[in-house]
Amino acid sequence: MLSPALKTAIDALSVQDKLDVFETIRDSVMPASESGFPELTERQRAELLRRAAQAVADPGSGRSWAEVRAGLAR
Repeated sequence: MLSPALKTAIDALSVQDKLDVFETIRDSVMPASESGFPELTERQRAELLRRAAQAVADPGSGRSWAEVRAGLAR
């Protein structure tokens, strides 16, 4: 369980810093060599960060995963 102080510190981080923390934790739990997933290129990473920042700036934009799946099913 996270301590309240650690949760507060994480909440204060930028999106980029939160993703860096996430990657560090993910890699400590499941190294890339064991995950079966290729590492992202710098261009892919930049695009994901751009999209994450856009979602934070405008939470109502975009579509939910359910909407995307429904569109694909048509």
